[in-house]
Amino acid sequence: MSNQSIEICVVNPNSSSVITDALQKTLSPQAPPGSSLRFITGPPSAPPSINDPPTSILSASETFRHLTELSPSMQLARHSSDAYLVACFSDHPLVGMLRHSVPDKPAIHLLEAAIIHSLSCGTKFGVLTTGSDVVPDIDAGVRKLLGGNSDRYAGTYATGLGVVELKTGDRLKVESVIKQGAAKVAERGADVIILGCAGMAGMEELVRQGVKEAGYSSNISVIDGAKAGIQILSGLARSSYR
Repeated sequence: MSNQSIEICVVNPNSSSVITDALQKTLSPQAPPGSSLRFITGPPSAPPSINDPPTSILSASETFRHLTELSPSMQLARHSSDAYLVACFSDHPLVGMLRHSVPDKPAIHLLEAAIIHSLSCGTKFGVLTTGSDVVPDIDAGVRKLLGGNSDRYAGTYATGLGVVELKTGDRLKVESVIKQGAAKVAERGADVIILGCAGMAGMEELVRQGVKEAGYSSNISVIDGAKAGIQILSGLARSSYR
């Protein structure tokens, strides 16, 4: 596949097209050379946002069914995409379902991609996310990926904002809360801040402003798991993945 164009399917597993639109706007200019991006939103039966384990499981089930319906003969193996990015910042079960169903096509979620990227960018990373209900899942996902507790993880700070609110809410409020949250993560000693929600796509500069305005070092890395994910998947799909 190394000499062929590859297609990365970016799957927003909730039913909010506003999140998919934001991902498309942010990621399309970032597509790796020789790669194309396909964007899919979860069906109306999927929850509008993923806030906790029940909505995560429901979104995985409904979106997996939706993906099989889009594929000829109900076979994901025949789906045109070469790799899958599940655009949810959690240990989202849809990734495991895809890896089981199409083991020859790499799949990754935003949490996994962001952490892999962050380990090469600094000494300690922290996560800025939305509601507090997702924090235990993020903590568990970090432990799963790193193989246990690690002093390289500064923890996760929840802003209290809703996923859809990030794109449709009062802009002044959203920007203020994001900047305050970024400062809280930097306060914990993180020199890398991960955007812990697909709805935060494109907010890197806002996070940097928050850190700078709070008096912390401006020499801080900000990681968008979606951008990291398409780069990682491009490499995996071009390699001898299986």
